[in-house]
Amino acid sequence: MRIEEIWWKNLTNPSSFTENIICSILDGKSSAVIYKDEIPWKEDFIQNILFEVERESPNMKTNIHRISEYVEPDEYIMQKYCNREERSLYWGPRDHSKAKFLSKSSKSTLNKSNVIIDITNADNTDEWIGFAEEYNSYFSEEEEHGVFLLLMQDTEFSGTDNIRCFDYSRYIHDFDIFMLCMTILSSQNCSIQKKQYISEIAVSLAGDNVVVAGELAEYKGSLPVNVSRIAEKVFKENGLSCDDIAVQIKTALWKAQVKILFPIIEQFRSRFIEMNYDKLRKYKLDSYKANNVFELEVGQLYHLCYTQGIFKKELNFLEKVRNARNSLAHLEFVPNSDVDILMSKCLSYPNDR
Repeated sequence: MRIEEIWWKNLTNPSSFTENIICSILDGKSSAVIYKDEIPWKEDFIQNILFEVERESPNMKTNIHRISEYVEPDEYIMQKYCNREERSLYWGPRDHSKAKFLSKSSKSTLNKSNVIIDITNADNTDEWIGFAEEYNSYFSEEEEHGVFLLLMQDTEFSGTDNIRCFDYSRYIHDFDIFMLCMTILSSQNCSIQKKQYISEIAVSLAGDNVVVAGELAEYKGSLPVNVSRIAEKVFKENGLSCDDIAVQIKTALWKAQVKILFPIIEQFRSRFIEMNYDKLRKYKLDSYKANNVFELEVGQLYHLCYTQGIFKKELNFLEKVRNARNSLAHLEFVPNSDVDILMSKCLSYPNDR
């Protein structure tokens, strides 16, 4: 399945966002979709709406109009939905507005249409809202009329009596991007923790760019191993700057390890003490400022085992765990080769003894 299909059809919030818009159109309510930077896989998003609306309301014709420069909404709609003969009947604003004329016109196809207006880089979104609002105000809920769906970028709008507002940012959150990555990795033959780790790297590198996160996650187990090469490739393909990519990678790896690896280390520490409690409790802990062995940090635990000459077979691994924890505590990431070993042995302890 393609990434965009997973995003718009399989994930709860993105699919709910689309379904609510579709329901609004089928309910005869004009709507505005507002978004800040971009809608990921926007064409798929529009086509999904178009397909469902045409399937559920075959009596209404659905059209898509892409507006990339300033046009007067009323004049644009008049040109698209009235023939020349019908337009000649409009006498001008002294009589009534074009929006009212269109609402009363028996020959205009607008009143039997669902109209999707994709407004990009146009600075008159308020005029489009005003036109759709006025046009819809001339109809009762029961009357058949045209339904508008306005897609508007960087617009402040919260809805009116006749236009519902769907704010992309209110539906979609960082967790949705993380779940996209986890879904992409669902068939990967590795632990759930490793899948979470790869997903966290992808999300951290991509920020709020869903497309980039998904493409990074598609590299699956190769991402942590070849993160510099992969990140640079994906960034360039999506037109993103690679100037600070080394810093971004370092930060992304550290964040992912703090979220996923650090708790695994803590789990190992607790489990190690629990399994070896009878032996560890025999030693004095005064120099560690610990009341009992369960309060020993990983570094202290390693020091105790080293100085007392105990758990020699596990000492090398304890040292690796200590070094990893110290690295994370000092804002340094752990090398990927160590991450795999730490995850595997920490999660399987004590069964790997």
